[in-house]
Order: sequence, then C-alpha cells, then structure tokens
Amino acid sequence: SLYLKIKKAISFIPETIVNTYLCIRFPFLKYSRNRKKFFQRSCWYWQIRAGWRKAFGIQLCKELKAALKRGGMLKTWEITDIKDKFGALYIYDNCATEEVHDILNKYEYISARTCVECGRIAKYRTTGWIEPYCEDCIRKADTMTQPDEYYKDFDWYGWTR
Repeated sequence: SLYLKIKKAISFIPETIVNTYLCIRFPFLKYSRNRKKFFQRSCWYWQIRAGWRKAFGIQLCKELKAALKRGGMLKTWEITDIKDKFGALYIYDNCATEEVHDILNKYEYISARTCVECGRIAKYRTTGWIEPYCEDCIRKADTMTQPDEYYKDFDWYGWTR
C-alpha cells in the first residue's frame, strides 16, 4: 500500500534531518549545550522509550508547544533531563508555568499505564527495574514479572489534576 511505501521511504531519512526537523518544530527538544547550533546530532525526543513515543510522543510535544506559546516561554523553556523511572516518564525542566507542569504530570500518569515497547495499554509491570508491558510484549521480555493490581480496571484517560 501507499502508506507502507511512504513509511519505508521515511525510514531512510538521515538522523540529522529528522532531529533538525523535530528541533525546528519543537525548539525545546534541543539539547541546551547545543542551543546555538542549527543542525543537531541528537535531541531529547529520542530519550523517550519507543512505545511511549509511538503512543503519545508527538502529542506530548504539541501540547507542550501550545502551553509554552500561551505562557510566552517557547524560546526560553528547556528540558534538563528525561528519565524512565519507577515505570513512568519523568521530564525535568528549567522552571515553567503550572499549565506545563500539569501536562508533564498527565503524561507521567499515562506513561505508567502504557507499554514501553509497543505503546498499547500495559497490564503487567516488571519487578526490580519497573517497566510497564502489555500481554504480548511481556512474553518477549526476559525479566521476572508479576501481574499487578495497579493496572486492574483503569482508564488511561481517567487522569485528573
């Protein structure tokens, strides 16, 4: 199909072009130490796990961009670190508005309930280094796992402030 041909063609786009596109579209994704360089070798977007990028990566960036525009911080706000901790996505910043922090908290909540490998709803999480997995990906993961009551009967859109 046409979609698969386009997807295959896009996969050949060099990393620097993709990173430059992402950093132009979402200026806050640039590493702060390379802020003045136009072409980026890497950007913060790739620090987000693949399943989370697939499920909500661009949507997170769009919501952050809109909130930063409203707060007048689009050019000045920077991400200082992105971590995968306790089975959730944590984004650290250099101080932002309450609206931006609400968005970050919302996606922290959603990421804890989303598979890190494929982006589907998670039903399991690993012990030790905590990671959420769906039923299919947990079979592939070479880790000790346990079904968890934490994921029983939840709605990942049920996030409330």
